[in-house]
Amino acid sequence: MKHQPLFTNKESKSLDSLAIKELGFHEETLMGMAALSVFHANEDLWKTAESIWILCGTGGNGGDGYALAHILYQEGFPVRCFSTAPNKSEAGKFYEALVSKSLGVTSNLEDFYKEWEEAKEDSVLIVDALLGTGFQGKLSKELVELIETINDSEVFFYRLSLDTASGWDPNSLGKPGETNVFVYADSIEELGTRKWENVGFIYEKDSIIPRYYESIGFPIKTHLNKAIFSNRYYLEPNPESAIQALKRKNKDHKYSAGSAIFYGGETGMEGAILLSENAFLRLGGGISKIFSPSPQICSLVLKEDLSKMTKTSSFSDTTSDPFFIKTKTLVVGPGLTKFPKDLEGWTLPEDKKLILDAGAIPSFGTKLPKGNQILLTPHVGELNRMTGKTHNSVQAAYDTLVDYCPQNNVYVLLKSFVSLLVCPDGSSYIWESPNPKLATMGTGDLLSGILARYLSLDFDIPDSVHLALSFLDHSKQLEEPYPSAHQILKSLVELV
Repeated sequence: MKHQPLFTNKESKSLDSLAIKELGFHEETLMGMAALSVFHANEDLWKTAESIWILCGTGGNGGDGYALAHILYQEGFPVRCFSTAPNKSEAGKFYEALVSKSLGVTSNLEDFYKEWEEAKEDSVLIVDALLGTGFQGKLSKELVELIETINDSEVFFYRLSLDTASGWDPNSLGKPGETNVFVYADSIEELGTRKWENVGFIYEKDSIIPRYYESIGFPIKTHLNKAIFSNRYYLEPNPESAIQALKRKNKDHKYSAGSAIFYGGETGMEGAILLSENAFLRLGGGISKIFSPSPQICSLVLKEDLSKMTKTSSFSDTTSDPFFIKTKTLVVGPGLTKFPKDLEGWTLPEDKKLILDAGAIPSFGTKLPKGNQILLTPHVGELNRMTGKTHNSVQAAYDTLVDYCPQNNVYVLLKSFVSLLVCPDGSSYIWESPNPKLATMGTGDLLSGILARYLSLDFDIPDSVHLALSFLDHSKQLEEPYPSAHQILKSLVELV
């Protein structure tokens, strides 16, 4: 599984301290490396600007800004530097002095506003080096006014933030009385570490703002231990492995190719469980059986395919069926409107894996089934119902699930524009590859079938989630702007 560690602001500061105090890095060196990385990563961007303005704060982020200004000036770019106040860190003071020697005296905010009023529309690329990840507390009136000017003015054609967008705080999203004033960055350069608090950074309805990671020599691997790292990771798409894993081997038989049971589809909603099972089979699953509370399920299934197995039953009848003993994977929930009563407190056999989706996502207070391989796949509304709490950010969801999953010994995959998998051992994985083509009826049922396919091949739950999300990512290539779940499945089948 391709994944990269995500560090909280607190952990990033600890890494900074480790590098300087224990490993002997000079803070000036780290600032210089950060600035050099940002410079090279954006060389094409600098060339588009008539003028580059860098807003520097009083801390380490401001020091990075001064160091970047020095490099830009020496490389011949038209750069100006504005500061909110003199820098407080020794390394920051070093680069501030360097800028004063090369560019002249650093301008203040009064100068900034004067020049802003005279600047032409779309003429300035602005670099936000105001606050960084270490800032906590409320913004001053002066900073609120400055950030609102940056966001609203047509003078600035591009806004680039160093490490994080100044003022951004995911924990305040949706809270009454919170102003949520932050720089509307067009991109963020994360320096030294990938930042947990930046996950899900969005100010436009339809897109996550891009973030780019720049390595500056931080001792990341040294830092990965349970005492000082919270076990959060960023998943990188692995589309080719996702395809190859689904291809059948010559020696496969119907059970080694994957077996699964699907339970769901109340009267009038049978299509959901049919879609899940269809995805499993058409992507190479060897054998499956549908169980449903609907009296019509048999006629619907056999009308579609006489070779399929199906039965009208309760969930408890499913577990006494001879096929139950032979299968590895169970999917419960697509097409259900309520949690099956006979699933409460039920014990999943050790050799099986269970996916709970849609109507099988329990409400708060419902007794969960027991077992070591149980995956719940709620969307945000179902997560709120499941936990009795409201979540306005992926960070808030994590705070709930990092307790919920170990307490209930379950895995939870939150399905949203940013997906979050939290495991019983406390580890968590972020999938930040929004796919608007999946915002249609039936794609949750489709995902359940794809997850069942990977689980039936003996991949563990984290790997199955990673592969399933990577595989679904291929649907972005569809020319159809708003494909149905069946169209998405058809396109995916063609890949294998």
